[in-house]
Amino acid sequence: MDKSIAQVASHLELYIVFTQGLSCRSAAAADVKLSRQVVERFHFVVYTAFSELGATHWRSRDFWLLALLVVVLWFLRLYLHYLSQWLFLRTISVPVAKFQLFPHTVELCYQNSLLHMSEELAMVVVGPLTLNAGLLLMVLMRWGCQQLFDSFPSFLSKFIIAMGLWTVLDPLAVFVVDSFLGRFGNSVEKPIADAAKLSWVFLRAGESGVPGALITVTLYIILFMISSTVLYLYFLRLHSEGWLLDVLRRIHGEEGTFFVPLDLEISSQELSYIMKRAEQWRGINGERRMVAVSDYIWKDHASQPGGSSCDLQHQDEIPDAAASWEGSTTVHICVYTVHLSGFQELYRRFLRLPDGAIIEAFGDVGEESLLCKVSTDQEHKREKDSVLCASTCIKLRERKKSTARGKGNHFVSDKS
Repeated sequence: MDKSIAQVASHLELYIVFTQGLSCRSAAAADVKLSRQVVERFHFVVYTAFSELGATHWRSRDFWLLALLVVVLWFLRLYLHYLSQWLFLRTISVPVAKFQLFPHTVELCYQNSLLHMSEELAMVVVGPLTLNAGLLLMVLMRWGCQQLFDSFPSFLSKFIIAMGLWTVLDPLAVFVVDSFLGRFGNSVEKPIADAAKLSWVFLRAGESGVPGALITVTLYIILFMISSTVLYLYFLRLHSEGWLLDVLRRIHGEEGTFFVPLDLEISSQELSYIMKRAEQWRGINGERRMVAVSDYIWKDHASQPGGSSCDLQHQDEIPDAAASWEGSTTVHICVYTVHLSGFQELYRRFLRLPDGAIIEAFGDVGEESLLCKVSTDQEHKREKDSVLCASTCIKLRERKKSTARGKGNHFVSDKS
C-alpha cells in the first residue's frame, strides 16, 4: 500500500515538473513571438517610410528632391535648436558671450557658473522640445486640413516626415558634431556640448559627473520616445489618409472582419444611372426600353398553420441562413427592349438581395432559377452549405411594379 502511494506521489511530481516545463516553454515562445512581431512591424514601418519618401529609387526625381529637402532641413533643425537656447538665455537674463552660425554647428558661449541646476537642465532639453513643438504644430495643421478640405499637398507631407526624422535624430546629431569638435571640456572661450552640461554642473560642485550623464541619457530617451510617438502616429493615421494603417489591418486582420463585395455587385448610384438611361433610350427602328420591378417575399410555408406534410417533413432541413430570410424581400429588376411588334426582349436584369447588395444576374429569367440564384448568392455571403434544399419550402408572393403611370399590364412602357 505504501509502495503504491509512493509511486502515485512520484508520478504526480513528474507531472507537475512536466507541466511547469511546458508552461515555461509556452511563455518563452509567446515572448519570442511578441518580440518578433514588434521587430517585423518596426521594420515594415521604417521601410515603408523610406519608400514613401522615394529613397528606394535613387534615379527618380523624387529621390533628389528628397535629398535637397534633407539638406535644407538640416540647417532648419540646427538653427532652431540653438536659437531656442539663445532665446532661453535672454529670457533668464544670462549674458551671451558668443553666438555665431556655421553650416555644421552654432557656437553659443555663455558663463555656465551663472546657471542653476534646473536652468542648465532646461538648456539641455529646450532645443529638442522646440523641434517637437514645431513637429506637433505641423501634424495638427495636417489634421485640420484633412478635416476641412479632405486633402493636403504631397510635398508638405514629405516635408513633415523629413522634419520628423530630423527631430527624432536631433540629440544624436548634436552629440556627434560636438564629439567631433571636442566640446566636452569646460572652457569660457569654447562652448560646452549639450550632453556634458549637467555633468559639469556636478563637477563644479565637487561631485562625480556620472549622475549628470545619467540624467542626460534619461532626458534624451524621453525626448526620443515623445518625438518617435508623434511621428509614428502621424505616419500611421494621417499621412496619405492613413493608408499604412489600412495595410496593417489588411495584413493582420481576420478574414471575417473585412467587407468583400460580390463579384457582380454594383452600387445603387450605378443602378439608378442605368434606369435613367433605359427610360431615355430609343432604337433606330422605334424600339424602346422599359423596366419591370418584382418583389419576392421569402416565407416559410411549413411554419404557417395548415401546412402540408411535405412542408413539415422539410422544415427541419431548412438551414439557419434560410430561416433568417423569412419576411425579407428580394427585388428583381428587369430591363426589356420592346419592339414595335410587341416582342419583349430581355436586355439586363438585377437583383437586390435582402442584405442590401445589388448584383447583375445572367441566365434564365424563370422563378425557379431566380430562387437558385438568390440562394447561391446568400450561400456565398454567409458561407453556408445546402441552401438549395430550402427552395421547395418557400412560398413566393409576386408583386409587379412599373416605372410608368399605367397599371394592370404585365409590362408598362416608359414615358414617351
